[in-house]
Amino acid sequence: MKLKRYLVEGLGDGQRKESNTGLGIDGLSKQRVKTLISKETKSCWYNKVYHDQYWQGPNCIWDTFDRLQINWVLNKTQYRHDEKGVPSGKEWHFEIMWDDDKGKHQKLKGYLVAAGAGTVDDPLSRYDIVLQIF
Repeated sequence: MKLKRYLVEGLGDGQRKESNTGLGIDGLSKQRVKTLISKETKSCWYNKVYHDQYWQGPNCIWDTFDRLQINWVLNKTQYRHDEKGVPSGKEWHFEIMWDDDKGKHQKLKGYLVAAGAGTVDDPLSRYDIVLQIF
C-alpha cells in the first residue's frame, strides 16, 4: 500500500486533511494506542529543536502516523501570537480513529504545538514540539 505524505504548512483554519492509510492499530486498547504513538514518535519530539521553515517536526509526526497505518484526520491549524502580534507558535489539532480490542469504534483527540525558541524578532526561526493525545 502506498502511503500519502502531507505537507501541512498551508492548511488553514477549518480545513481538514485525512490520511488514506489502513487501520494498523485495529484491535488495540486506547492505552496501548497512546503508548505505541508515544514510543514511535519520540524521536520526533524528544530533546529536539528544529531550525527549518518547512515544519519538519510536525511532518515527522504525520509520517510516523502514516508508517503505522493510523487512520487520522487533521482538523485545524492555527498560529499563536504574542502581545505584539508576532507569531510565537503553531498548533495542529487532529483525531485518530480505530476499532479497539473489543470491536468498539474509538477516537482519540490530540494536538501538536510548535513553540517558538528563536530570537525575539523571529521566534519561529527555531522551535520545539509537544505532542498531546487524550
